[in-house]
Amino acid sequence: MNIATFFLLSTLVLRSGQHIDIGGPWHEGGGRIVFRTVDGTLFSVPKDEVDLETTRAMSVPPLVATPQPDERSIKFKVSVEEKKRLIAELENNHTGVPSRERTVGVEMVPAVEPAENSEEEWSWRNRARDFEERIRQARENRDLLTTRVQALKGHITSLLSLGYRPSQFTYDSTQLQYLIEQIPIADLEITRAERAYAQFRDDARRLSVPPGWLR
Repeated sequence: MNIATFFLLSTLVLRSGQHIDIGGPWHEGGGRIVFRTVDGTLFSVPKDEVDLETTRAMSVPPLVATPQPDERSIKFKVSVEEKKRLIAELENNHTGVPSRERTVGVEMVPAVEPAENSEEEWSWRNRARDFEERIRQARENRDLLTTRVQALKGHITSLLSLGYRPSQFTYDSTQLQYLIEQIPIADLEITRAERAYAQFRDDARRLSVPPGWLR
C-alpha cells in the first residue's frame, strides 16, 4: 500500500466544501484517505472527494505572534473562495460551538485496522495445530492396535476351527498378547496429549490470546 506523508491537522476538507473533524494525522492508501475521527474510530473516504490542497493549507502550523507584526507580510495558503466560506461560517457560528462532522454526500467507510502481530498470531496457530496433531496421531495409533488385535483374534479362531492346536501357532498368540498389552499404553498417550493441549489453551487464555488464534 502506498503511504503518503502524514499531516498533523484537525480538519479534513472535502471538495463539496464539507469539513470532517478528525483526531489526528491522515494518510493516503489504495486511492482513499484514511483517518481517525475525534472519538478514535478509523474511517476512509475516496481520495477524489477530498480537497487535498486546501486540507494541506489548513494544516500549516499556527504563526507565532511577534511584537508589532507587519500584517501585510502574512500570507495564507487558502483560496479566495475558501476564505469567503470560512468567514461566512464564522459569522453564522455565533454560539461559539465547534463545528461538527459534516459528511452528507460522501462515502465514509469504516477502515480496517492494519494487521498487527501477524507473526505472533501464526506462532500460536502453529503451536495449537501441533498439539492437535499429537492427539490425532495418538488416537490413530490406538485404533491401529485395536484393528490388529481384532484381526489376530479372528485368525487364531480360524486356526482353532480348522483343528490346529495352540502349540502350533504360538507366535500368533504371543503377538496377540503383546498387542493387547500395548492398548492401555496407547490410551495413556492420548490422555497425556489431551492434557497438554488443555494446558496450552489455558495458558493462552491467561495471556489473553484471542480464541481465533488457536484454530
